[in-house]
Amino acid sequence: MMNEAIPLSNETLAIQLVEKLSVSPTDIMRLFIEFAEIASVTASDKESIINAFRRVVHTGVNGIAEMDKSVSFETAIMESVQARWNRRPSTVADLRSYSKRIVQKLASLQQTPLRCITSEQCLQLLQRCFGYSPHVFRKAKAFLHSVFSFGIRRGWCNTNPVKALESPPVYEERIIPLTSTQIRALMRACREDDLVTMLPAIQLLLWCGVRPGEVQRLRWGDIDKREKVVYIEGRVSKTGGPRAVPLRGQALQLIGYNRPSGELIAPRNWIRLWRRLRLRAGFKRWQRDVMRHTFATFHLKRFHNLLQLQEEMGHRDCNLLRTRYLNLRHVSTATARRFFEGS
Repeated sequence: MMNEAIPLSNETLAIQLVEKLSVSPTDIMRLFIEFAEIASVTASDKESIINAFRRVVHTGVNGIAEMDKSVSFETAIMESVQARWNRRPSTVADLRSYSKRIVQKLASLQQTPLRCITSEQCLQLLQRCFGYSPHVFRKAKAFLHSVFSFGIRRGWCNTNPVKALESPPVYEERIIPLTSTQIRALMRACREDDLVTMLPAIQLLLWCGVRPGEVQRLRWGDIDKREKVVYIEGRVSKTGGPRAVPLRGQALQLIGYNRPSGELIAPRNWIRLWRRLRLRAGFKRWQRDVMRHTFATFHLKRFHNLLQLQEEMGHRDCNLLRTRYLNLRHVSTATARRFFEGS
């Protein structure tokens, strides 16, 4: 069966191997018959069986070679995080938090080659480490997806098993915009001596829809007094995409400031002062991002332009605005007009 298709040296080597392993001709025949059944090749088709067997052997050898090129799951995670060390400190902190939790919780997968990790294992990993919150699950899934994408670029794996996973739905709390009374209370508190440094940042949050993380990175040089806009450059923007937002309402007061262009607009002790400001204004409970949601709702009620709002808020599309940001029933047209046109 194998005397003409291969060189004599290989035939001799094969005979020696068979003798060493004490494999009988019957065993070899059974192996070929079993392979023929699995590969759906008829037993009478000798050439097809041999060619198919040869392909399987070559595939296995290539697979072993690919395995040798891979790295452990733990190494892939750590190097993926290291490759993004130059991101913003908050982003790097999140990456390190996810990686640390995965490595600590799943010791059994640490040394598994990256290309051997399956979609089922990824799902179990996410459920075990991050299943306590749909929101956290989604963020962890995005992190894990980035690890495999990084591995593909490095040649450590060929596919991304996270792509096959579904994310659990996130039911966000409906955010009610701030009332005129609440806005006035915030602005009164901002004008008190120990909180006055917060005023410019609060004006940007409420009347320009700037994100809290972005406002802490803005500098006075980002305010264009002639054009009456604030430029959210890539170094400041959460998404990395620049945008220009018109100064309206009380944010127009920023034009009157005369500060060095390189100076931060928000005070450096932002977190402590921001907590004090909310308490001083009478807020016992504070909804996250409520000022940005207030801006979005008042903006659409006043200008009726969803695309313009999307551009000013820095969203990639209008879906998030439609599903979560807008709560128009709580704001009248007259209130929205006074919000942007008042001083």
